[in-house]
Amino acid sequence: MSHQFKVLLTIITLALITVLSSCSTLSYYGQSISGQLQLLRVQQKLKTVLQSTETSTELKQRLESIVKIRDFASDVIKLPQNNSYRSYADIGRKYIVWNVFATPALSLQPHQSCFFIVGCLSYRGYFKKKDALVYMKTLKARGFDTYLGGVTAYSTLGWFDDPILSGMLDKNNFELARLIFHELAHQKIYIKDDTEFNEAFADAVALIGLDYWLTANGTFVQRNDFEQQLSRENQFIELVLSYRDKLNRLYQSRQSDEQKQWRKKVIFEQMQAAYRLLRANWGEHDEYDDWFKHGLNNAKLAAISTYRNLVPQFIDSYRTA
Repeated sequence: MSHQFKVLLTIITLALITVLSSCSTLSYYGQSISGQLQLLRVQQKLKTVLQSTETSTELKQRLESIVKIRDFASDVIKLPQNNSYRSYADIGRKYIVWNVFATPALSLQPHQSCFFIVGCLSYRGYFKKKDALVYMKTLKARGFDTYLGGVTAYSTLGWFDDPILSGMLDKNNFELARLIFHELAHQKIYIKDDTEFNEAFADAVALIGLDYWLTANGTFVQRNDFEQQLSRENQFIELVLSYRDKLNRLYQSRQSDEQKQWRKKVIFEQMQAAYRLLRANWGEHDEYDDWFKHGLNNAKLAAISTYRNLVPQFIDSYRTA
């Protein structure tokens, strides 16, 4: 029996002991275990995929680039030296997991879900989109603002050998490097019950690591593309956080709930207008259009701030260390 399956059996046993009294929680752990098992079944070592005559030339080239990125992560950035991202899994879809974020209607405080290994998280992830939508529906019925976000990779914090997923290959090399550095950083430091710290730390490590990677391996064009992309990303984050602060002040005010609901709608309309002005300077770059197109609510803003609010502090600490 492989190490990964032994770990999975341990997790199943702990889950059963922990949640026997809750059918809904047991169902959630069931889908998590089933999804992880499926992933274990389809992943293959990169060496095996690269040597196979059935592997296309294009896929081989992408995986060979990833091998170099993965080696760089451990050799230069000093991220964990293990078998994570040294295997490949074709999952037949873009997203491996769908994360559900939720907040009260008049608050930006994320609704948390708590689990026996990772602690409390500011979201809940599902391997099947339909299951995520069912959970979202129950939260909406309770009056929560909700947001569903698909993710192309996630970390098991070293419990399993996380693979390169086929959905990740839509990204260019510097985006892939950033993603791999981010997920490996979760294995380096992870604090239970603090999603904001964990995600910001991992993203800061990824950005710092990517700077090293581009210096060592990137072309002038890649460096320029990344800096322009990061500039747009930072402008987007700044916009989100500024309107998050406006909403926070509103929700903490003495206005009635009815007044707050009206002002909330106005603030989101103002945010849409502010994005249109920002977007006018970006030319053909439309990476955030869909985010705005499908409406705004507290949960969407909370999802962004969860991942990025503390990143500048981490980077500043690194630069002044």
